[in-house]
Amino acid sequence: MTNLIRRFPIFSFKTLASAILIVLAFPPFDFDFLIWFSLVPWLDTVFEAPTKKAAALQGLWLSILMSVMGFYFVAYVLVEYGNLPFWVGILGLLLYSFIGQPQFTLFAPVLRSLLHETTSKHFTSKNILVSMAITALAYSSLDWLLPKLFVDTLGHSLYQRIWLRQIADIGGPALITFVIVFNNLIVWKLYRLIRYRNEPSVLPALSLCSKGLLTAALLLISSSLYGRYRYNQIQAIIASPDTQTVRLAMIQANIGDLEKIAAEKGLKQAAREVMKSYYDLSEQASNQTPKPDGIIWPETAYPSTFRTPRTTEEFARDSEVDSFVKRTQATLLFGGYDRLNAKDHNAFFLLDPELNLQIYRKNLLLLFGEYIPGAELFPAIKNLFPQVGNFGRGVGPSVLELKTPNKPAIGSVKFSPIICYEALFPNYVLEGIRLGSEFILNVTNDSWFGPTPEAKLHLSLTTFRSIETRKAQVRATNTGISSMISPDGSILSPTPLGAAVIVPLDVPLMPPLFTLMLAWGDWFAPTGFAICLVYLTFTHRSQRSRQVSNH
Repeated sequence: MTNLIRRFPIFSFKTLASAILIVLAFPPFDFDFLIWFSLVPWLDTVFEAPTKKAAALQGLWLSILMSVMGFYFVAYVLVEYGNLPFWVGILGLLLYSFIGQPQFTLFAPVLRSLLHETTSKHFTSKNILVSMAITALAYSSLDWLLPKLFVDTLGHSLYQRIWLRQIADIGGPALITFVIVFNNLIVWKLYRLIRYRNEPSVLPALSLCSKGLLTAALLLISSSLYGRYRYNQIQAIIASPDTQTVRLAMIQANIGDLEKIAAEKGLKQAAREVMKSYYDLSEQASNQTPKPDGIIWPETAYPSTFRTPRTTEEFARDSEVDSFVKRTQATLLFGGYDRLNAKDHNAFFLLDPELNLQIYRKNLLLLFGEYIPGAELFPAIKNLFPQVGNFGRGVGPSVLELKTPNKPAIGSVKFSPIICYEALFPNYVLEGIRLGSEFILNVTNDSWFGPTPEAKLHLSLTTFRSIETRKAQVRATNTGISSMISPDGSILSPTPLGAAVIVPLDVPLMPPLFTLMLAWGDWFAPTGFAICLVYLTFTHRSQRSRQVSNH
């Protein structure tokens, strides 16, 4: 065994190959067909690992490689917005890479055992397929269970697959991940059977090949057929004359880092230029035909707290907003800051022509971006990270009401606001729809990440919220990519990065449609986790019984 461990490499190029294939399947490359066999090289490395520790090491390597190659923009944020030295940014990225994809590290030892079970002599072809299904279920469940900063999973890579992505309304991206991993396991098994035909522990190749391929094919075909049905159903509803729409205008002013502008021109002048940019574009939008019922500014577009001024400059700025809304007679929906109970909040405001104000305060905050863990208990921590915000938390999912004077037949429409990071969490968005929301309004600021692939990746992750709820999603950003996401997950009217544009939208107000996600929440992964625990407990007892009977 010692010689075997010595021969087994600490670093495997097969693991590197899997990391490259996974990264290429995601934005900005979008070679999503690679995802169907991306894990095969890594699976083979884990299978050949002499110990569980060696398998875990290959899982850690996959996490590191995938994080460094796919999430290198973490270093960009630390350097550009954290004002940290370049080497600190690289160090931060390396530290992040150890925990960026924790499911690989923790799952690899279990995976090794499950893969070795499929070569056991007492296993039939049927048992092998069941074991592979449990393995795929275990991965997708663990991937969901473990905390990840970007809440990404393999299933997100198929955001452009019109039919396959529709099954997310059944079990979310975790269900798509299950299908992907199961397919990878079948391909891996076929690879082993073809390459090592003479292994005595492998079952007859013809039987397993036919059953494995048939099972994988049936899974993909049934998913596609369901997806085609749902897609056509959604398209028919949107095209129906009975489906009402509300006219909105998004303003992407292409203003990113206010602090950099302020450093050059002073805070007052910077704030005036920001507001002028939004006013000029909003003025054009309000004069469009048909006239929008709402004009949208993205997250933190308003450069200070609204209606809680601390200076005469801020008081005058608030008054200017009121005057603009009264003059244009268009409701303004905008991201900014709110002050409540001596705490600043990342907030979203709705201000109508009668100057009635509705406020939503962000609840799910970005770690080390909007809060520091433990800072409330140990205030000295804040001094170590002065560039990190210290925002308060809102009460949770909410519904705001937008009056539609240009659509008197509608009268008003309810929508659920979400701010940036919150769009990554299915249950949070689902709860807003259950409160009566008719569409999702997502305001986001991706300017932190500059000209990196993060903007496209973030957009791809949020598309699934529209599929799960079957509601349209309006996504307004500071510097791009702004768009509307159809209830079928299609990205409509995407804006370019780094451009100042006005995006007029007719948002469809979908009738209530049943989805399993709305009924049960994000149920698939936790249910799968429970099934895996029961299965592993049962098989462990069966193995012990066989050992006792043999003795």
